[in-house]
Amino acid sequence: MVSLNITDTQNEAKNLRPSVTVRFARSFFDMRATTLELISERPSEARLLLLVLLSDMIFTLSWALKTLIAPTAAATAMMGTDVVLWLMVALMLRTTAIYALALVVGVVFKVFGGKATLHETRVGVIWGVFVAAPIGLIISEFAVIINQYDGSIAFLQSQGIQMTPYWLGMVPFVWFVSKGAAAANRIENAVPIFATLAVLAAVLVAGIRYMAM
Repeated sequence: MVSLNITDTQNEAKNLRPSVTVRFARSFFDMRATTLELISERPSEARLLLLVLLSDMIFTLSWALKTLIAPTAAATAMMGTDVVLWLMVALMLRTTAIYALALVVGVVFKVFGGKATLHETRVGVIWGVFVAAPIGLIISEFAVIINQYDGSIAFLQSQGIQMTPYWLGMVPFVWFVSKGAAAANRIENAVPIFATLAVLAAVLVAGIRYMAM
């Protein structure tokens, strides 16, 4: 059961370590080491929530860029006029979905003999979410480029190319979450976890597209 104290959350926001930037940069080269370092610090739930909320802010900026500021023609045709509504729903549900994902991953690891506690797995998943968020923002810039030049470059008018920035952003999310969860459970190879989460993500996307039709 996750319990939070608003005072603890405020303290964590004030005392967020400057080293988080260095740790974030190191995660691209050694996700396992940075995850284990964070676990060893026994971060509070307030600190983990702060990381989730920061990733939520980046997620919102990324998707606002791709859907409101500079959407591609294919994305506009697919999402229709309910873009703002979908974005608001996604933002409201994202924090809960991340904690639910961490719980499911932790339980699955436990069933298959994982060495981490549910809290440690949650730390790994949330750190992976935090590390992946800025990469999603960078990928969203491709939507801006396509929006700017699709009228003059025929290659960019392809529906597959125009939708790439929207689906490609899921790859770093799934990869770093897999790496964080694997590190928390002292598993060297994160590829099987990545493959499993990728399949689940594909099923989820297919379900959302079906509901939107």
